[in-house]
Amino acid sequence: MNKIKFYRILRNMTQQQLASLSGISQSYINELERGKKKNPSKKTLDKLAKGLEVSVSDILLEERNI
Repeated sequence: MNKIKFYRILRNMTQQQLASLSGISQSYINELERGKKKNPSKKTLDKLAKGLEVSVSDILLEERNI
C-alpha cells in the first residue's frame, strides 16, 4: 500500500481532509496514492507529512521484510 494512503487511513482521514490540512489538492493526493504521479517535490512532501503528522522519511521509507 502507498505510504501516504497508509498513514491517511491509519488516521481515519479522507483524501479531502488531508487536502484541507496539507494544502495539497485532493486530486493530486489521489494521483499520488494510485501511483499516477510520482516523485512529488520536497515542498509537497513536507506539506503532506505535516498534514499526516509524520516525518517525510516515514513517507519515503519502504517497508522491508526482515
